Amino acid sequence: KSEISFVGLSFQMSLYTGLYSSHAHTKVRSEVRGGGRKPWNQKGGGRARHSSIRWSGSRAPGSTSYYYMLPMKVRVLGLKVALSSKMAQDYLHIVDSLDVPTPDSQYLTDLIKQKHWGKSVLLVDM
Repeated sequence: KSEISFVGLSFQMSLYTGLYSSHAHTKVRSEVRGGGRKPWNQKGGGRARHSSIRWSGSRAPGSTSYYYMLPMKVRVLGLKVALSSKMAQDYLHIVDSLDVPTPDSQYLTDLIKQKHWGKSVLLVDM
């Protein structure tokens, strides 16, 4: 179970903090110097078509993206492991109904301090 929580944590870190961001950058066609005219005719030369001397077409332009979305089953399993560990440590408080008389957020802040729920609170309205 610890490997699931580690995978989920590393996924969250990479997704939200940009941990795997690339600083490498390949120039796109408009950024490459020179190569304004076609090197040879499009047809009739017996060679492969080319648009410019400076553009090979084989390079991937722009920055490399390492964006990866974890499968939904793994994300749900990670959430289940995290909530189970909170429940085992008696850090999980489930409230069936919560009547909030005012839309002021200070009321919720005072309620969280009064109930000693801690610094990390997740409110879900179903």
